[in-house]
Amino acid sequence: MPILAMATTTMTTMLRRWALFGSLLAIVASGSSAQIMTNNGGTVYLSPRAVMQVNGTYTSIANGQLTAEDSASLRVTGSMHIASGRATFNGRSTAVVDSNLTTGGVPCTVAYGFLICNSQSLVTVKGNLASDGEVQNRATIYVWRDFVNRGSLTNGGLIEVGQP
Repeated sequence: MPILAMATTTMTTMLRRWALFGSLLAIVASGSSAQIMTNNGGTVYLSPRAVMQVNGTYTSIANGQLTAEDSASLRVTGSMHIASGRATFNGRSTAVVDSNLTTGGVPCTVAYGFLICNSQSLVTVKGNLASDGEVQNRATIYVWRDFVNRGSLTNGGLIEVGQP
């Protein structure tokens, strides 16, 4: 009987390992991973007609700078957080954020976020826009859900709130 007990234990251990491996494989195959791009004080420059896609969340900290020039395109499939630094859209550049966009921080400190939309740029936020920082708009911003402004807003363009 000890051989039978030992064989049963070995088979049970092998089945558990295969079940665990199968579960991990199923999780990876389902695409349940999250991607985060953090701009930690650097400069991200999108030249004219450049395309950048972030499959997940874009976060700017430590005074990170993002600039999209004429006809450049930024797509963020998650949220975009400008905790510190600025995101500037010039010319006919476009940005689409599939979830929420936030600017934040404390005025007159390094931890202050700016969203700047110039000339004919277009920013579409499919979730909420919550600003504790500063929004400067001379172009078009579409917000599909709520726009909560607790910071500074300068608008010389169009801001439309509510799903089209």
